[in-house]
Amino acid sequence: MRSMQDKYYQHNTHNVYVNKASETFKKSIPFKIYNLKNDNLSGTNVHTHDYMQIWYVRKGCLKHTVEGKSNIMVKGTIFILPPFVVHQVDAIEDEDINVIGCEFVTDFINESIIYNQEGTSINSSLFDFAYLEPFLVSSENIKPGLHLTGNIQNKVETLLDDMLCEFNSERKYYKINIKADLLKLLAIISREYENSDNEKNPEVFDRYRDAINNTIKYIDENFNKDLSLEDASRMAMMSPAYFSFIFKQITGKTFVEYKNSLRLAKAIDLLNEVNLSISDICYEVGFNDTAYFSKIFKKETGISPRQYRKIFQKSGSALKTSLKTKGTL
Repeated sequence: MRSMQDKYYQHNTHNVYVNKASETFKKSIPFKIYNLKNDNLSGTNVHTHDYMQIWYVRKGCLKHTVEGKSNIMVKGTIFILPPFVVHQVDAIEDEDINVIGCEFVTDFINESIIYNQEGTSINSSLFDFAYLEPFLVSSENIKPGLHLTGNIQNKVETLLDDMLCEFNSERKYYKINIKADLLKLLAIISREYENSDNEKNPEVFDRYRDAINNTIKYIDENFNKDLSLEDASRMAMMSPAYFSFIFKQITGKTFVEYKNSLRLAKAIDLLNEVNLSISDICYEVGFNDTAYFSKIFKKETGISPRQYRKIFQKSGSALKTSLKTKGTL
């Protein structure tokens, strides 16, 4: 059960620490913004908050786990968490990290003002709560992160820098300026979330098309060799974490999924050759374990390699699959 008075609440089978707004916000406004780097981002315990949180990765990569599901956050990624979402952030070894964090209670942008005119009090909403509505979702509907590029990325970084400056200086009207920047930031992110649901970001595709295509060509020609993620990322001149993110954004598959789809497509061709054993085919296409080969073959096709061979020998028809064939994007 959740309790605003307690520092812990029961989540599944264990207690989760709650960061409370009453202890988090020390200034006169229920808002704070900060810079985090490697020395103060060595990993956090599983926790939650009773307020909103925005994190933007300005440099490097980190692992963000939300309700037990982990995602890699790379440079240009922003995520928003509503209150009481259980999560954990971990630094990735050898990554130079810089994160801008922004936290606030929902009332900060939805407070009311009282306007007196001719003895009449008018209570009206200063800011529309609709700014927050897209982000106040259940845990299972939280988006893992949004990757920003180009002009949008520059706008977001400018807004965050301006809020940092206002927050640290506390000059006159700093609260109003922070609130205005925060509302604009939420509007931009909300719009980009909607766009990301409909199509991939073309700027990401165009920027990395050549590097990924060259890597894909190499994978296509060497999928049966001992090719690792580190090998592929070096070819693309990216860190493994960043390469994994971009590769999946562009191809729709992880590096391992793409490589295995090529291996399985070739295995299906070889299964039509009755003079090759299942083990021979397994090693020929690049797998080093026959049990693993059979497992992912069945996962993709619904039947084992041995069953496929029997079906093919009886019918003479090859299995139709959606497995990846060679070719650049």
